[in-house]
Parts: sequence; structure tokens; C-alpha cells
Amino acid sequence: MVERMGNIERRAWEYINARGRQMLDPLGSGYDGLVYSTDAHTAIKVFRYEKLYRRERDVYLRLSELNFVEVCGCRIPRLIDFDDVTEIVEMEIVQPPYVLDFAGAYLDDPPDYPEDVYQAWWEEKAEQFGGDWDLVPTIMATLAGRGIYLSDVEPGNITLR
Repeated sequence: MVERMGNIERRAWEYINARGRQMLDPLGSGYDGLVYSTDAHTAIKVFRYEKLYRRERDVYLRLSELNFVEVCGCRIPRLIDFDDVTEIVEMEIVQPPYVLDFAGAYLDDPPDYPEDVYQAWWEEKAEQFGGDWDLVPTIMATLAGRGIYLSDVEPGNITLR
């Protein structure tokens, strides 16, 4: 994957200016990219890698097609807009409990992890979530029933409180 971090802010401004909006505060950053709030009470996610942009965009398109905005009492942000040139997804801002960050998700086919890797991952996630873990497999199974397989499962992406 080719990283596009060097021009990430330029792409954010290009997207915002084309829509006549203002970019406000940074909401977060990570491996996938940077997230900013806008004056339209939305969030834009500017991706570092095209592959991750396409994954997240495609998951949000699937969720939009299904009008699927909640899973197990957790909100899923609605897709507001996206742009293939700037590789930005714009979504509504949601409050906990929520499920978000679909750049690591797989559509229609689950990832093919060796059983020992999957078991170690499962144990690590159960430890990370602690007492909240019981609901997470149900959320994952519900999304998988719609062809969306989560792999970036962590308390920041699935926030139950």
C-alpha cells in the first residue's frame, strides 16, 4: 500500500472547500488516517491508504443500502458523502454506544486467519473489553450476517458506554 500522509491535510481542505464547509477540530488519528469534525456536524475521515478508503467506503455503502444504522443498541454512523479523488468518507457523528471504523473490515468473505492466530486474537480482544466482551461477538455476528466482517475490533471502535 502506498501511504498518502504527505498530502492528507491538502485533501481534507480540498474536500471541505468543494462542499462549502468548514473543518473544525481533529477527532482522532490512527493507522487508517485522520478524522476531523465539520461545521455540518459531521466527521470526515481522510485515509492514508487507498485500499483502506475503499474498504470503509464500501462497508458504508452496504450499510446505507440496508439502511442499517444500529446493531445491538449501538449506533453506526450514517454515510453522508464520499469522494474517490480525495479518498474521504464523510459520516454523521454519533455518541456512545457506537460501532465505527470499518477500514479493516472485509465484505462478503471473512478473513482467512489460521486457527491459532484467530484463537489468540479472540483471547486478546476478550481481555481488552473485559466485562463488555459478551456483547461484542453478537455485534460481530450480526454484521457478518450482512456480509460485513470486522477485524479491527477494539474498545475505541466498539464503544459500549
